[in-house]
Amino acid sequence: MNELKYRCVLFCEDIRQETGGRVSLMGVLGSRLFVQEFPLKFPKFCLFVEWGEITGKFQISLKIKAPDGVNMGSLNPTAIIQGQPGLIARSMIVLNPFEFITAGNYVFEFWANDVCVGRESFLVEKFEPPPKVTN
Repeated sequence: MNELKYRCVLFCEDIRQETGGRVSLMGVLGSRLFVQEFPLKFPKFCLFVEWGEITGKFQISLKIKAPDGVNMGSLNPTAIIQGQPGLIARSMIVLNPFEFITAGNYVFEFWANDVCVGRESFLVEKFEPPPKVTN
């Protein structure tokens, strides 16, 4: 049986497929955001996923868990990817729009043929400005 190896994901605000096979990522985000108010709304929230070498065909899906552990069920995109020896596969997932409803740790799980092959955390924290000091 073939196995799909998850390598990494980059979170960003936009992905563009350029001519010549290039991919441009705009607004690349770290795995931790500080925000002033909730909900945090993105017109587009994108994931650029890199897989290991693929041989065969895989049904892949993304499951997103909110900080309370509940699956954000309406946001479970799926796709079929197929590869051949020597090629690295990439998936470009665009969620538009996307909201982080509350502060906390959001978990992005990557599934292939109903098996969880990787997960990444994305921490969203409320920014608390330091108290003002008066003399």
